Amino acid sequence: MVMVIQEKHAVLPQSTLDEAARQEFVNQLGKHVLNEFTPGNKAAYDKEVLPAFERANGRDPKNRHEIRKEMLSHPYYQMTSSFQRTIQEMMWNSVDETIQRQLPQLIAKAEEIAKGPTKGSLALKPDFDIPRYVSENDHHAMPGGYATDLCPGDITAGALYDKGAFIYTQGLFGPRMDGVGKAASLMIKRTWPDLAPKKILEIGCTAGGSTIGIAANFPDAEIHAIDVGPALLRYAHARAESFGVPIHFHQMSGEALEFADESFDLVCCLASLHETAYQATFNIFKEAHRVLKPGGKFLCSELPPYEGLDAWTQFVRDWDTYNNAEPYWGRVHELDFGDAAEQAGFSRANYNQGHGPGIAEANALTQAVEVQNKKFMGSTRGGGQAWYAWMTK
Repeated sequence: MVMVIQEKHAVLPQSTLDEAARQEFVNQLGKHVLNEFTPGNKAAYDKEVLPAFERANGRDPKNRHEIRKEMLSHPYYQMTSSFQRTIQEMMWNSVDETIQRQLPQLIAKAEEIAKGPTKGSLALKPDFDIPRYVSENDHHAMPGGYATDLCPGDITAGALYDKGAFIYTQGLFGPRMDGVGKAASLMIKRTWPDLAPKKILEIGCTAGGSTIGIAANFPDAEIHAIDVGPALLRYAHARAESFGVPIHFHQMSGEALEFADESFDLVCCLASLHETAYQATFNIFKEAHRVLKPGGKFLCSELPPYEGLDAWTQFVRDWDTYNNAEPYWGRVHELDFGDAAEQAGFSRANYNQGHGPGIAEANALTQAVEVQNKKFMGSTRGGGQAWYAWMTK
């Protein structure tokens, strides 16, 4: 497999040789555990856990929850889950050390960029009330999560996500970490080939990688992106400016957009809903409908729903709910997105859902799909197809 190198920009933390070696070790260790150890859980289930359950209950497990209850006490599952979570924390810690070593310089660079001249903009609110589903949870077990603001001008959350997620996904998001946006753009162009949006909004931009992917495919559009964490947005703005991409970043909740009615041609929410909450999902759909112009398009990407999957596969995919600080993961995979769309005001006749281009395809890393399909517990981290819901106002 071809090694993908993360593209440098003005605020990307630079690792020393020792730090890079440690980060690569953690990356390879994680890959080894995923590909060589976690598949053994199926053998443990088939040979020991399932027969014991059948003897005790006279039937197969009804759902993923019953399987999980039994697997929790099996030492092999305990071992592999401990490995996965420990390696996840090792990965974040290895990157955080790199960031903290040069944090003053990174903050100074971000502030220098923000003072202009700039192609885009950054709008923060000192008194912004971050939703609890973000402020009280460290998603992906990322230290501090998306909401932490360590000091004046902090960019740690953005830097940690940008560099850490590149390692976590083993480079599948591409050199610019823009694979989610590039994949979504492919889906948009295949679904609505004549669409030429003049104004685009991304809800939940994190460090701005996906937004850059969208901007690259719609260079004539005015692009706005929102998220709730100030350190995320400072970093995202400096990052986009470093790449020469004009994006307007706003500290804002997708549940309460501060844009005028009917002001956007296209709204995207890409791999972000699973990091919100149940009612928040419905509110985000309503706000997307409100700010779309008549005939405007709304595209969501998420991991595929559990519907139609056997109980074991659902259990496998649900690992992140309990082990990777993703409390809404399981429920969003059971959500009827069509119902959320209808409640928001979209017509069911104008709603569609299904699989589409994934991140690996968008970055022409087709060989990576095969590697990722070996992964056994949790998300596919960018391998294979993505799942989309798309609708027209």
